[in-house]
Amino acid sequence: MVTDWHSVVVVVLGITVFAIAQGLTHPLISLLLAERGASDLVVGLNAAAFMLGLGLSVLAVPRLSRRLRAGQIIVAGLIGSVGVLAALAIFDTVAAWFVLRFALGFCVNAIYVFGEVWLNVATADKVRGRVSGLYGAGMTAGFVIGPMMIPLFGTENGLAFAVCAVIVSLVAFAFALLSRRAKAEPDRFELSDLPRFARAAPLLLFLVLAFGFADAVALALAPLHLTAGGASVNAAATFVAVLHVGMFVAQPFLGILLDLKDRWVIAASCLFATGLSFGALLFVPTTSWLVWPLGAVAGAAFFGIYTCALAILGRDHQGAMLVAGASAFSVAYALGGMVGPAVSGVTSTLLPGAVFLPVVVIGFGGALLVMHQRKKISGLMGN
Repeated sequence: MVTDWHSVVVVVLGITVFAIAQGLTHPLISLLLAERGASDLVVGLNAAAFMLGLGLSVLAVPRLSRRLRAGQIIVAGLIGSVGVLAALAIFDTVAAWFVLRFALGFCVNAIYVFGEVWLNVATADKVRGRVSGLYGAGMTAGFVIGPMMIPLFGTENGLAFAVCAVIVSLVAFAFALLSRRAKAEPDRFELSDLPRFARAAPLLLFLVLAFGFADAVALALAPLHLTAGGASVNAAATFVAVLHVGMFVAQPFLGILLDLKDRWVIAASCLFATGLSFGALLFVPTTSWLVWPLGAVAGAAFFGIYTCALAILGRDHQGAMLVAGASAFSVAYALGGMVGPAVSGVTSTLLPGAVFLPVVVIGFGGALLVMHQRKKISGLMGN
């Protein structure tokens, strides 16, 4: 199989722009809610609304795949995101933000599912790790740009949301033109394929759940952890950008490793590094310079979990099961994203300053689980 590099470029472009919107909305809404006196629990539940929309939108995937091409579905998701971002710039109530976060999650799931399936269909396995790393780098580049809009445009008058809406709308137009030349197209699937995939690859879904857990906590609650420790609002927003700088720098190198080494061992290493780095952040003062390198390492580690999962998915599954796998990834990511902020919000309420403790547990525990299961499977195969 020859890699369709045009499709790869188109998908990376689409996910990069989506990441700008997500990277902006997560920390900005958290900071705005905190300014209005919302508790960590309310902030966490608001972030969970995005994940709920992401998960429930999977129910619409089969119908969309029967009626539209992958590129058309991604463009529709981008246009829907534009509408939500524009509404965020207009409405200023907590209730409205819950509804809009849900709607944003529903819209962007099209980009997650069809973008990742399209990417894997277009990629030869010998370069799958590197392409997954390129995809991760594009996504994290968007995450870096998004938070940096906060100090640039401020938190007043909805200006940051409006500017992001304009950027996404322009790229949706460009994406619609570029996607016409794509050669690879994902297969259709039915909802009945989801439980089949879950039974076939539970450990793979655990990786995505762990990533969603850590990702949502980092985006939604890390800014509050820093400001509670004495850091400024701009420093808290910049910390989120630093997390994603670490992701951006690391993913291409991780992609090379994924094409050379055992992908499950690398996934376990990313889980372990996630637990270690977030654990260190619990003990380092939020105004210390050590926060910045630790944040970069934490970002590289927890996003690396997803890069590993994406490379393993494309290697082990094809056709309808590949689409089912990408859809199941969205559900697992949404579940982790809903549980993560809620659990961490409760933990922070009961144990002030311990907001990252659940991430530490899932990182270390997940690494042990993956290695144990892989050794068990290897033993069975040996017998």
